[in-house]
Amino acid sequence: MLLAAISANAAANFQLIPPRNVVEGRNFALTFRLSNGDANPPQAPQLEGCKLLYGPSTSTMQSTEIINGHMTSTYSVDFTFTYRAEKAGEVQVPAISVSCEGRTLSSKQASFQILPPDSNQQSQNGTQSYGGGVQADDPTTQTPGKVSAEDLIVRVSFSKADVYEQEPVVATIKVYTKFDISSFMVTTQPAFEGFLTEELPVDLHVEMEHYNGQNYHTAVLKRLLLYPQRSGKLSVNSGKYDVTVVQYETVNMGFFRTQRPVERQVSTSSNAATINVNPLPEPKPAGFNGAVGKFSVETALEPELLRTNEAAVYSYTIKGTGNIKFLAEPTILFPHGIDAYTPKTDIQARVVGGNNMSGSFRTDITFVPQEVGNFTIEGTPFVYFDLDSKSYVTAEVPDTPIRVLRGTSAAPIANQTTIDDAIDDILHIKPIKAGEQTHSIGYTFHKTYYWLAYVIVALILVSLVAVYRRHIRLQADVTGRRLAKASRVAAKRLKNAKTYMDRHENDKFYEALSAALWGYMSDKLSIPASQLTRDNISVKLADYGLGQTQIDGIVDVLDRCEMARFTPNTDADAADVYHDAAKAINNIENVAKR
Repeated sequence: MLLAAISANAAANFQLIPPRNVVEGRNFALTFRLSNGDANPPQAPQLEGCKLLYGPSTSTMQSTEIINGHMTSTYSVDFTFTYRAEKAGEVQVPAISVSCEGRTLSSKQASFQILPPDSNQQSQNGTQSYGGGVQADDPTTQTPGKVSAEDLIVRVSFSKADVYEQEPVVATIKVYTKFDISSFMVTTQPAFEGFLTEELPVDLHVEMEHYNGQNYHTAVLKRLLLYPQRSGKLSVNSGKYDVTVVQYETVNMGFFRTQRPVERQVSTSSNAATINVNPLPEPKPAGFNGAVGKFSVETALEPELLRTNEAAVYSYTIKGTGNIKFLAEPTILFPHGIDAYTPKTDIQARVVGGNNMSGSFRTDITFVPQEVGNFTIEGTPFVYFDLDSKSYVTAEVPDTPIRVLRGTSAAPIANQTTIDDAIDDILHIKPIKAGEQTHSIGYTFHKTYYWLAYVIVALILVSLVAVYRRHIRLQADVTGRRLAKASRVAAKRLKNAKTYMDRHENDKFYEALSAALWGYMSDKLSIPASQLTRDNISVKLADYGLGQTQIDGIVDVLDRCEMARFTPNTDADAADVYHDAAKAINNIENVAKR
């Protein structure tokens, strides 16, 4: 009982639920959560630029799980304080403490932003009123109507405006919206020409952000780690997106009014972003192959004791931070008498700090000594450009002396000495006695298989010509080729989506399932990606021979899949969507069979 009490007490935790950005003049809640413990309500923290309205209000939550006969129980209490944001700026939330069963538990410090009101809000008599514009946090202002360019923005931005060649820079594609979004489909991705790219993970959560005098709900769609490959002004062309936003209309119910959501389809484009890439300083030193960052080099030899005709490995390992994943293989010169084989490269790289790559670039070269003696593998210096000092740095590599002994697998020395002893890949000539014939003489063209070979070769040639002509005819039929491959490609993509579903990675599951469905519709119905909309799909499915009920079911699966990418879902929901998607594809394939 004492151990159980100690364990329960050790599990007690007091933390601040991370606050989100708020708009000046609005009320917001600040919540502290005490888990697995009891305590009196804490004192309300003093927040600069905020006025405490009331609190704390208390809510409790308890859950119990029994897995394989083992019961676990959790208990938590939320203490919520309500404030009014009165002045724009950054707000620091101090750490506060509670006394829990003889222990003092403290929360961590945190911060959030109070955003200024939209530029179309006017202050009258100490209160704020709306100047007719759409407010992101007020559905009453989001009445149905035309969605302006300021109400829905997709923006491409760089983390730096000025970089060197091969210097890492992060590109972010973010959506700014005044409305809720029920579906978001990319029709044309922005092209990052002139860059080597590495996609970064994205946390799909929504934040409030102030941009160009307006407050928006924002979400990051994509983040890329870029390494520019040439100098000058590099531009990223604009992408195109089909978005379904949710607006609200007022419905008069007689004694009261209510708001009803209305969906509206909008097509928008992102901006064309530009970054200035500076060339690396001239002159570039000998041995520089484009490495930019901070690196070190080490070499290794295995085994240390070498013998002739026995393989060994010389390793050249580059470690550090920079464009480690895109380095060139080093050129290692081996002395005469050693045969070197094709190098093998192993790259271990990971993203660090969200804006660069770190790891190792290892090159293993297998070589076989052919002669006995002492040799030296000359160290190959590694030259890179250091971004901190803005200069070239040479990492010196010491020479590697090696001693080669005679191996047991060495070729034996023959008695004949007319052939050089160092040449062991040529056999000696075997003399025969005069008049002795080693084998009977026969003419190949007298054999049946000789003429049969001509016939077989001729048949193979005719078959190859026929197959090649059929291949050309099929290649010319682009539509037919895409139609034939549609179901196989869809099955492969559905299998990929099911893998994510089995791992309970719902975000990746819905992304893979959405790509499988839209790609299948494009291939099967011969619809270009730029014209891939719900209406076009419905028309094509009707022409294909499907009934209206089946068409509605297929379109509903597409909508559910797109909506699920931006809303929380359970594993059961994912299984249902996957089942309906597979059923939709089977319905189309069955019609094709008739």
